[in-house]
Amino acid sequence: MSKSQKTIVIERIFNLLYDPSTGKLSRRVVTAKDLEDAKRYCNDFLGATIKLDSNPYNFMKDIVRGTGAAKIWPDSVRQLGFIGEQRTGDGNVFAFVPVVAGVSESFDVDFRPTDDTPRYQIQSLSLPLASKALGRTDESWLLQVAVNLRIIESHFAIGENRQIEALELNHLQMDIKLRKVQIDALYLAKCIPSIVNPSGSVLITVEAKQGNQRILTEQIARQVKAAFESTSNDLIVPTAIAAIKGKGMYVVEFKSVHRADIATFDVPIFHREAMFVLQPSVQGI
Repeated sequence: MSKSQKTIVIERIFNLLYDPSTGKLSRRVVTAKDLEDAKRYCNDFLGATIKLDSNPYNFMKDIVRGTGAAKIWPDSVRQLGFIGEQRTGDGNVFAFVPVVAGVSESFDVDFRPTDDTPRYQIQSLSLPLASKALGRTDESWLLQVAVNLRIIESHFAIGENRQIEALELNHLQMDIKLRKVQIDALYLAKCIPSIVNPSGSVLITVEAKQGNQRILTEQIARQVKAAFESTSNDLIVPTAIAAIKGKGMYVVEFKSVHRADIATFDVPIFHREAMFVLQPSVQGI
């Protein structure tokens, strides 16, 4: 489906839900049925040539992951005060959410290393040559390299402005599939107990992205909420890693989230970043 066709479909759905007299939507969440009905209408009456047998749940995912997300979203919808956010589970595809004055749209937030990003060299000689020869560009390979080279451990051990002073940090699991979200990797840090963290335990969630994909704050927020629902930990530090081809691994760390604040938690707040340069370089990273 071309960009222009996706734009037309979104406009069609929005127009059906929007009441111009009140400036409100009858509902904000868009279902797979809404999407399929809109595709069919656009083909029959607007000259579109949209495949009707494609997976509806990939519709918004394909938009938000790409760097051109802001261009695909209809200007007409944005001007009326609504942007889109991926919503999954229970037959849902995405939701129209109000634009908040002074806050960057989720489509515009794009975490990328800059000249000011701290850079650290990390050895890759410990990776077997046989593994390197099979290097790919997918998230599984990125995570495998990150775990084997202790990228997350290095990030929390060095650099300035560290949120936690970990005494020990262990990788727990990869590809944790929960009902509405997947956490790519999970770590547990042991710190000195304090008033704000009596147990001294800090859960670290990791979202992995290919270099051409955007780090999505709403996706990370869902991971944090799901992690709280599935564990007894009181403190979580969300992170994301991305492979920057030919350069290394980019790590973004967000501010920690306390269980007591989860009711008002919607979007993770950036805390710090780092670029880990692999020496020698690794295929696919």
